[in-house]
Order: sequence, then C-alpha cells, then structure tokens
Amino acid sequence: MRTQIIVLHRYAYGDSSWIVKALSPDLGVLSLLVKGAKSKNSRFKASIDPLVHSEIEIRYNRFKGNSSLIIPKEAFLQNYFQKMRTNLQSLAAAQLMAEILLKLGNNFSYAAEEFKWLLNNLEYLELNEANESSLSLWLHKLCDILGYAPMLLNCGLCGQKILQAPADLWHSAGGAVCENCLGERKPSYDPIFLQELGNFANGKHNSMQNSSQRIENFFLGHLKVHAGALDNLKSYEWLIETRRLVSG
Repeated sequence: MRTQIIVLHRYAYGDSSWIVKALSPDLGVLSLLVKGAKSKNSRFKASIDPLVHSEIEIRYNRFKGNSSLIIPKEAFLQNYFQKMRTNLQSLAAAQLMAEILLKLGNNFSYAAEEFKWLLNNLEYLELNEANESSLSLWLHKLCDILGYAPMLLNCGLCGQKILQAPADLWHSAGGAVCENCLGERKPSYDPIFLQELGNFANGKHNSMQNSSQRIENFFLGHLKVHAGALDNLKSYEWLIETRRLVSG
C-alpha cells in the first residue's frame, strides 16, 4: 500500500534507525520504524525528515515485539519546504501545528481533512512568511474539522446574527451570545478581547501581536477543553520566543 505522509516527529531507535511519527490521510497518525535510516547510504534520507511531505510504501508486517510499529518499504520525497525552514517564525509555526496534531492522536474520521489542512499551510508557509493571524486561522479551522468550533457569527441562544462583536462567550451555548440574551449580566470575557474576536470572525484580522496571541490562546484553550492532551506545548514556547527575536 502507498500513502502520503507528513512527518510530525521522529526520534532515535538504536544507533542506526529512526522511529517516525507521521500523519497519513488514509491511516491517521502512524508509527514507522525506519531501519538503518541514519546511514549515509540509506534510501530514505531526507524523505523522513521532520515536516517533509512524502509518499511511502508500507509493508504490512509489523516490528516484532511492538505491534504498533510499521516498517516502511520505500519513501519518496514530495516537498521538503526548504524556504519555510529558513524563516524562524514560519518554521516554529509549522512545528507547533505538527505537535498539536501529534498530541491529538489518531482519529481516522478526521485524518484526511487534518492532512489536507496541514499540507495547505505548509505550502502557504513555503511561499509566504508567517503573519500574526496565521496560527489563529489554522487553529480555528482545526476546531471546525474536529467538530469543536465555537459559534462566533450567530448567537448560540437565539440564533441572531452578530454584526460586530459578541456580548460574551458561553460554553453552554456553544460560543457567542448577543446583547439581548446577555441582558443585565456582566460579560465573563474582556470587552476588548470580544471585539478582537468579533473582528477575527468577520475577517478583519488585527496585525497587532498581542491581539493575535490572545485569539491563539483562546482557540488553544478551546481545543484543550474539548480534546485534551495539549499540555506542555514546547513548540508554542519556541514560537513566542522567535516572535520576540524577530520583533526585537
């Protein structure tokens, strides 16, 4: 069987091999044992580097002693995203996307859409530098793919269209709440953030770093509540640091 993959992560196995975690649109997150891949004569070479897009041929026999490890027969590099790798902020954003999908684990129902959305963004980052809204857009779409996207353009209680900004966000209502439904109650979210989120939902992306990070943190928190397993995102810490380096 042949399938497309994007390499999410890899780590050493013995002196000469790699265990590769990769996302396939057909099989979800795979654990591949690539024997002898560290050798300079390996036929795999760059085709299993982190964040590459490759096509692999899979052997159906699995590694003895660990039934979850699949041994690939061949790998064919499709795109190395060389230009993306030369931009620290773009690379950090791509690493975070990969880490999130790795932590979310294997769900065959969403694998094809997750793969397509990640590949689209890697191709975008190859042609364009990451901007302040890139990650927020990716997270919002990922929430939508997984069925967790908060309602932002309509009130979750009465269905009324929200033209500017939600009056508040209620998880029990599935997201945004309009002023009529909020009534005399005080909003639980800061009005400035609610306006920023309203702008984001209406396609008016703020180029200010603080605004973008607040929206990123909102969607990261939203994913964590619904999907779990997103603690200790090391790539996010690195992304924040690279932004400081770039802006400083």
